[in-house]
Amino acid sequence: MSLLLSFEVWFIAALLLVALDVMLGLDFILLSFGIGAAVTGSSLLLKDALPMPFTGSWEALLTFFAVFSLLILVPLRRWTKKPAAGQDDTDINKY
Repeated sequence: MSLLLSFEVWFIAALLLVALDVMLGLDFILLSFGIGAAVTGSSLLLKDALPMPFTGSWEALLTFFAVFSLLILVPLRRWTKKPAAGQDDTDINKY
């Protein structure tokens, strides 16, 4: 479990999650978890400069990752929501 306390692992996980979301087209679900992993890795990188209580144990770190990722997921889904069929009247191909 000491690997979870390494910021490099979190940055690699962030890159993999973002790449998987782009390749598979999962409507930004994995993107939010990639952002959460990047923020978690950044907090581990800066833990000596800034006092962050959740960087001490892997349980607290995983909890922070999960909560932050879900907090990013909700506004990201609303922001990237596709319009329902028939609601978009600005199609340039309609004559």
